Amino acid sequence: MNKAEILIAMRRIAAANNGQAPGSQRFATETGLRKADWYPKLWVRWGDAVAEAGLRPNSLSVAPSTEE
Repeated sequence: MNKAEILIAMRRIAAANNGQAPGSQRFATETGLRKADWYPKLWVRWGDAVAEAGLRPNSLSVAPSTEE
């Protein structure tokens, strides 16, 4: 897959997931492309690929406080 095809696949997966960008592991599961296929030739960070696809990056999960 070339860069344009990867970006199209990212947008397709996001569209099927209510606009949420796929993580790199989910992307690999759905497309068969591994990190070695895009890193560092195309992007250094997965977030850079997500941004280039025009998607909003996912937020990090935060552990609940001990009071909860």
